[in-house]
Amino acid sequence: FAGRSAPVKALLLDQKVVAGLGNIYVSEALHRAHIHPETPGAQLVLRGAAPSPQLADLTVAVRQVLEEALLSGGSTLQDYRNVDGSTGYFQHRFSVYERAGQACLTPDCAGTVTRIVQSGRSTFFCPVCQTRKRRRAGIKKSR
Repeated sequence: FAGRSAPVKALLLDQKVVAGLGNIYVSEALHRAHIHPETPGAQLVLRGAAPSPQLADLTVAVRQVLEEALLSGGSTLQDYRNVDGSTGYFQHRFSVYERAGQACLTPDCAGTVTRIVQSGRSTFFCPVCQTRKRRRAGIKKSR
């Protein structure tokens, strides 16, 4: 992310930067890491190109979201099916995705999930939890 002014959401969806992340999982990971989706990527990198604590939190959040989604069989929103024809269940655990206008699920947060459009894609976030100021989520690593 060093030297990149593009929003972190766009960078995470760019398959040349990070392969395999989709819109749903990026929104969910950014929420867990308390990072505003419009934050320029360069703001998450310290001098000397070292990752900031916030970027480290994001790395943990991405891994957690993907692991939980895999264990839940993915997300079924319209016609997605697993190989055996079953549907995924991760959509029942969404914190922000497709929850615009609803209360944020973060404990002690009075925010409301908001939807914006970035690069033609829906982005869901809580403007209270996910401020543009550097704020660390303090995500606990699961391993």
